[in-house]
Amino acid sequence: MGNSSSRKEHIYSLEIPGTSTQGSSGIFVSPRARPYLAGWLPTRASTLYQSFKASVESFPDRPFLGTRKDSQYTWRTYQEVEDMASKFGYGLASLGLSERDSEGLAFVGIYAKNREEWVITDLGCTSQNLATVPLYDVHKAENIKFIVDQTQMKCMAFSHDKLSTIVDMRRQGGLQSLTTLIQYEDLTEEDRAKTSDTNLRIFSFKEILSLASSGTESPPEAESVFTICYTSGTTGNPKGAVITHSNLISTMAGIRDSGFVFSEKDSHLSYLPLAHMLERAIVHYMVQVGGSVGFYAGDVTKIQEDLAILKPTIFISVPRLYNKFYEYLIHQFSQEKGLRKALLDKALSSKMSNYHQYGVLESRVWDRLIFNRVKNSLGGRVRFMLTGSAPIPPEVLRFLKVVFSCPIVEGYGQTETCAASLATYPEDPECGHIGGPITTVEVKLVDVPEMKYSTSDLDETGKPQPMGELCMRGPTVFKGYYKDSEATQENIDEEGWVHSGDIAVRLSHNGAFMIIDRKKNFFKLAQGEYVAAEKVETVYLESPYVSQIFVHGDPHQFYLVAVVVPNEDHIRFHWCSQNEVPQNTPLEELCKNLKLKQDILTDMQAKAKQAKLFGYEQVKKIYLESKPWTPQDLLTPTQKLMRQKARSEYLEVLSEMYSSQ
Repeated sequence: MGNSSSRKEHIYSLEIPGTSTQGSSGIFVSPRARPYLAGWLPTRASTLYQSFKASVESFPDRPFLGTRKDSQYTWRTYQEVEDMASKFGYGLASLGLSERDSEGLAFVGIYAKNREEWVITDLGCTSQNLATVPLYDVHKAENIKFIVDQTQMKCMAFSHDKLSTIVDMRRQGGLQSLTTLIQYEDLTEEDRAKTSDTNLRIFSFKEILSLASSGTESPPEAESVFTICYTSGTTGNPKGAVITHSNLISTMAGIRDSGFVFSEKDSHLSYLPLAHMLERAIVHYMVQVGGSVGFYAGDVTKIQEDLAILKPTIFISVPRLYNKFYEYLIHQFSQEKGLRKALLDKALSSKMSNYHQYGVLESRVWDRLIFNRVKNSLGGRVRFMLTGSAPIPPEVLRFLKVVFSCPIVEGYGQTETCAASLATYPEDPECGHIGGPITTVEVKLVDVPEMKYSTSDLDETGKPQPMGELCMRGPTVFKGYYKDSEATQENIDEEGWVHSGDIAVRLSHNGAFMIIDRKKNFFKLAQGEYVAAEKVETVYLESPYVSQIFVHGDPHQFYLVAVVVPNEDHIRFHWCSQNEVPQNTPLEELCKNLKLKQDILTDMQAKAKQAKLFGYEQVKKIYLESKPWTPQDLLTPTQKLMRQKARSEYLEVLSEMYSSQ
């Protein structure tokens, strides 16, 4: 692939001449962008219905949906899934569930973990031009009530473990628009008895399939509503992003045009929630190319078992899991001794050097001797990996690329832009940025004067390096929030730009974008300085001691404090042995250890200095929390911290840190 002096320069965006305005950068597009942001798909499909039908015609006998049964996956072919999806649609129509409201819409809720019935429901609804409304498996009751009431949905499909929750909400006066329940598992007499006093009719999934063996499909148009995807907002009620078929088709076209080419030979492990647009987009992209989708067994802690059995070629995950991979592998490597340790160090050094110089991740010698065993932990066939939803430390990304001998693409997007808007190139060895726009997205930056970010900024050599709020526009952009014009106007401006709330910089040397701050989550300290909480938290998350963190500032105080959930693996594997503390000490007890608390704070302070945080941006006191935060308490379903709830939860702790000397 050449030598270091001739390594290919990766350019991520080009500025459209004459598009900059006062307070705004120019408009940037992908170097591969087509005129008018037109995308291309092999089938020329304009709807997800057409995309699926084209794949059934091309790959009728290819395995499509796989479900794990003990130590193997059983598969349904594209033809089998089409038959089931059509019958599901006929069944809904025969029950009168395809009747539209005054806006021409009809909704079906889906309330379950990822499984084959989830996707069949989605495709069946598409065949009748019904809009699906996914509900996170961990959605709280008040959010579900709000979503059902706002959409006035009549039908909900769900897994058996949700039946009691649904019935309880109905009896408490919620979910009054519902008339029909569809349980994915077979119904028992006990199940039917639970709903006997709710005025709800209940069917099993199999019963819906058998209601009508034939019927008429009612295909959607390109601008028909495909789904209402509710954001898991950190404050207030969730907002329903209206996504059309054209939005997602344009996203898929942009992904393919940008160089991320999948085929019928690819397989994907579906474990990220299908209620999130990223997983939904990936699954429909796999549909479009005739690929295979295998579902995890339902327990995220046993993902490695699913990977070993499925042996996927595509793996999509989030920084939280990748960080766990990193911690585990670093620990395993640190246990090696003698000649084996020397060989491993040489292998890592050699592969890292080749990657930096030539962009080469594979090594015939070192992979065979050492790293194939690491790759086998993902099943052994993974050729493409992606991380999204939150920043990932560059050193973690570089290390994992090298030891897995596989490119890992970092992506960026929002529900409002179908989750995939910017991405890095698989062949680019530079880490720490989010790449550039896919071919069907335009981006620009807008000044944020209150935070001192300007699109007229220059880099250290005097070249333009604009900073500001990242905005996106194009055919992937949603149509607005359902029944919430005020929120829509706040999010989309008159020219169609979605304002992300994220602060980005466009790097002068390659046109890539880097997220450096968050516009909404900042507060003012007593000395009048503004602090962006997420920017500060991102720095402290670089510490190997820190698993989760909540940074807090009080307008009447001069410094920051934080609640820290320690990285249990790092503490047990490293700190305990170094400080002669038994490794089996309960984490709750470890969190009371003053030496550990001081060591964590010291390491955090070192990371703050490395990142050149201002003094007022640095945390002065911490509290150690032994219980990790989950979507059951302080996190949204997409793992974002609910700050207002966190403040209420730790009110006494925060007050104590400020009052103590």
